Amino acid sequence: MESVVPSLAGVFDMYPQMDTKWSLGFLINPETGPHGRSAGSLSWAGIANCYYWLDPAADIAGVLMTQVLPFGDPGVLNALGALERMAYRGD
Repeated sequence: MESVVPSLAGVFDMYPQMDTKWSLGFLINPETGPHGRSAGSLSWAGIANCYYWLDPAADIAGVLMTQVLPFGDPGVLNALGALERMAYRGD
């Protein structure tokens, strides 16, 4: 994603090499994700690096809320990946 105001939103691709789709309320992951999300899982993100996902097939949901700018902060994205890996491993 390109950024017009880098102090608010960094330049990053949330799901590199993955196909994504949109519904009226969610980003839809039609493929299995790298950290365990099932195909068909739903997610959303907010400007202050607030993230959540719903995976009905695995009966898992996750939430990570921060107040960190810019959107796409690498440290927060690493924490989100770690949270997702732990959720699917059952840690």
